[in-house]
Amino acid sequence: WKILTKMLIVVDVNVVLSALLSKGNSLNVFVLNYILNKVEFIAPEFLTLELEKHKEEIRKRIKIPENEFEEDIDFILSQITFIPKSEFKEFIPKAIEMLKNHEKDKQYLALALKFNCNIFSGDKILKQLAPDKVLNPKEILNKIYSVD
Repeated sequence: WKILTKMLIVVDVNVVLSALLSKGNSLNVFVLNYILNKVEFIAPEFLTLELEKHKEEIRKRIKIPENEFEEDIDFILSQITFIPKSEFKEFIPKAIEMLKNHEKDKQYLALALKFNCNIFSGDKILKQLAPDKVLNPKEILNKIYSVD
């Protein structure tokens, strides 16, 4: 018997913003996972602060009613378990060392290091600095679709 285990993946704020803005592969990952339930998404609590910073600007850009926009955000965030920084803070120095001057993603990388998992991100610089840790939306879709 094969025991089905979910993949654990850290979500970066940029894929949440992308899912809201473009409705492309980033959103497809969340929709497909909602149906297939193959991935356990986690993120630092910090993601909600970053999202809050850009929320109004995004809502204006996509020109949809506020209630629809809030439903879209709730749909995505309901699939993410938020982890307090205190749970992974000991991995932040290592993340900073790996990221050089690209420190804005240190919490995402520290969380991925703590749980030895990948980061779902479209950030090209982050992918360059941590190539074995970062999966872009297309790569995540391939993993979700793949049959073992």
